[in-house]
Amino acid sequence: MFKVEIKNLSIKANIGITAEERAIKQLLKVTLSFKYSVKNSYDLNKIQNVKDYSSITKYLKEKVKNSNSHTLEHLIIKISKDLEKKFKIKDVKITINKTAVAKKYGADSVSVSN
Repeated sequence: MFKVEIKNLSIKANIGITAEERAIKQLLKVTLSFKYSVKNSYDLNKIQNVKDYSSITKYLKEKVKNSNSHTLEHLIIKISKDLEKKFKIKDVKITINKTAVAKKYGADSVSVSN
């Protein structure tokens, strides 16, 4: 079983409860981790036998950018399910940090994770 982590991916998205908050793209820092298994007989030097991190990262970025979610909680649940299904991965964990909100409150971070 392999564990993969893509940490602090910068993505700008329109997310928030109010229309005013959603009107302006906010910088989000997204961390994704997941697990997957590979059969022992597979050649691990061939991309078709392992997970393509580039494809997963591009998919994650597009899903966050084009989301119509109002809350981070909704976004995390929706994207976790999509990733598990599309890429056949397990134990998907997502953390999203709203950097602007953290600065606004004088905090190091304000994040939500599953």
